[in-house]
Amino acid sequence: MKKKASATILALLVLTLAASTIANAQTAGQAAAGTYQFSFDDGYTKTLEFDARTSTNGSASGQMTFTDEARVVIQDVDGTGEKEVTYPGYYIKADLDGLVVNQNQAVMSGTVRDSSVRELIGQRVLLTVEDNGDNTRVPDRLTWGIYQPVSRDWTPSDAELKEDPGVGLTWWATDAEVRDDKGYKMPRSEAIDTQTYPVSAYNFVEFEKGAGDIRVQG
Repeated sequence: MKKKASATILALLVLTLAASTIANAQTAGQAAAGTYQFSFDDGYTKTLEFDARTSTNGSASGQMTFTDEARVVIQDVDGTGEKEVTYPGYYIKADLDGLVVNQNQAVMSGTVRDSSVRELIGQRVLLTVEDNGDNTRVPDRLTWGIYQPVSRDWTPSDAELKEDPGVGLTWWATDAEVRDDKGYKMPRSEAIDTQTYPVSAYNFVEFEKGAGDIRVQG
């Protein structure tokens, strides 16, 4: 009797562990991570390290560090009278807050929290990567961009109307010529995040030399 009871308990334990494993697999979030070092024909080395993942509630978190030996020039593009500053290379560290995975590609967004170029602190960064596995003929790919956040403290309205009825309205825009077009909500958000551009819109950089590993998990 004791042997039979022990076998029954063992069977229940195995089933419980199996169910837990399946549940964890079903709720496992998306992730993208990697380290990559590359250079263009100018010979300056660039190094990227990143790790981002989503939690079960859909939020994302992670970090990104990017260093570049190439010279960068900060110019007075706004005409505020600031002097032009040249840096003999720079680095940025960003906290990632967004992640979207599409097959073997991932788009991440975040905010620059630390940088050797003070003008870059607080700006938004977008990092897009492609995981091509162990394919030696087609290497992993990437591209990135740093953007000034949009700060709009006014609401567009018709100046000829005392109370514009269109203010605050939203609608869904789709392409009538494209079947099953998912479209997007209008007015579009001006935030710089993973929804700013579709994954297919990014052009990956073409580097002279590159080595590393990028991993994307859907």
